[in-house]
Amino acid sequence: MTKRFLLNHRYLIIFIFVALVHVSVLALVRFTAPEKSGGDDSEYEVFKLVDVEEYVPPPPAPDTTVVYNQPTAAERVITTENEIIEIETREPVINYVPQHKISVIPDIPTREVLNRIVYPPMALRQEIEGVVYLELFIDQSGVVRKILVLKDPGYGFADAAVAALTGLRCKPAYANGEPVAVRFRYPVRFTVQR
Repeated sequence: MTKRFLLNHRYLIIFIFVALVHVSVLALVRFTAPEKSGGDDSEYEVFKLVDVEEYVPPPPAPDTTVVYNQPTAAERVITTENEIIEIETREPVINYVPQHKISVIPDIPTREVLNRIVYPPMALRQEIEGVVYLELFIDQSGVVRKILVLKDPGYGFADAAVAALTGLRCKPAYANGEPVAVRFRYPVRFTVQR
């Protein structure tokens, strides 16, 4: 082979040389690797997968109460001609007017609310401020009957606001010159004094 042939086909020669090296290494590894011993299968165990059922304890025995010296029922039955009249003690249904239908809003005593509010300790420690939006159900006499929390910023603000307004008495709302029960939205703002 000439020098020119070697220069023109040098990549082919390198490829053939690398292929021969790989084949020889593969043959050497294949014939020199030790064979597995085929007869020693006693080390391996076969495990069977089984569904495990949780132990459910039996229900507790019912409590039995033994009553001694129980009085016997009356032997004579006395009948009367009186009628039994059932008296219904229902609370009257209060029709709460929406806030936009009243002419005079209820006058809530702000000073009393401020004196009753207890700032939540966790929020005070972290200096967190917030606003709680409540819906107060105020009857014709000005007593707060029910409080709904519309928006709660968390940290115990809603509980503190509800506790401050529970049982509060205020001047009632008026519609057409008469006191009415109203659903009144009331914000309670919590701010840290610095």
